[in-house]
Amino acid sequence: MSFRVLTRAAGLIALATWSGCEGCDGGGFDAGGPDLGAAVGRFSLSWSVIDQTSSQPVNCDQLDPNATVFVEAVREGTGAVESFACRNLQGTSMTPLFPGTYSFSYELHVGGATIATASGPSGVVIGPGQQVQLAPITFQIDATGRLELRLRAGASGNCIGGAGIAAFTLSLQHAGAPGDTGCAPVVFVLSGGGMYNANDCSAPSPTRCIAADETLTVASLPAGTYQIHVRGKEGATLDCWFNDDVLHVPPQSALLSQTLNLALQSEAPGCH
Repeated sequence: MSFRVLTRAAGLIALATWSGCEGCDGGGFDAGGPDLGAAVGRFSLSWSVIDQTSSQPVNCDQLDPNATVFVEAVREGTGAVESFACRNLQGTSMTPLFPGTYSFSYELHVGGATIATASGPSGVVIGPGQQVQLAPITFQIDATGRLELRLRAGASGNCIGGAGIAAFTLSLQHAGAPGDTGCAPVVFVLSGGGMYNANDCSAPSPTRCIAADETLTVASLPAGTYQIHVRGKEGATLDCWFNDDVLHVPPQSALLSQTLNLALQSEAPGCH
């Protein structure tokens, strides 16, 4: 289903188009008259999002702070679209609807893509001046994603003979919902061999130098916004290379593949 977003002004134009002569023959109302507010109808809707595997509720901000619920209301082949911030979990339409019988359909959008749909009712009668409360709906999603990272500290490589990094530390922290900055323990699988257990954000353990052409993958982790902390060490303890990027892991088992460019802290004593 393809959606188009109607502004309030566009909705009023659409309403006038729908009215045609219905407002001229005594069987309807004049869409351009002074009683427009009393003559049109609206709807209200509430929703929830759950993980399809665990059946646990999912915070919309965990998916994306800009996650959006789109509602399409169709009357006799002509429709209007409303969009609501998912995090609000409810909304009332702003686009005025000409009285009639409607069918409804719903989509949940994250990052500009539709990740879930929900069937809506048909045969819903909306009368003049009426606000109809639609039955609550539930979007079911896969609330996990996948992660693939590469580390890059300049064009000549990361390790000895290039940037001179001897070891790395990594940690991942939640950065989505307000106030949620807790550690997110993950295990990275290194394509060059071995694994890195990033389970301590306060004092991460060092691992070997990870080459620029290696990948670090996480097969499954909760979708959401994270901040990664990467430190490249010269010698045993000297943190000289840094990256603190924000990562948005998508839901629906989708893959986030990203290269993290490390910056050299050349002013730090001992860093070249």
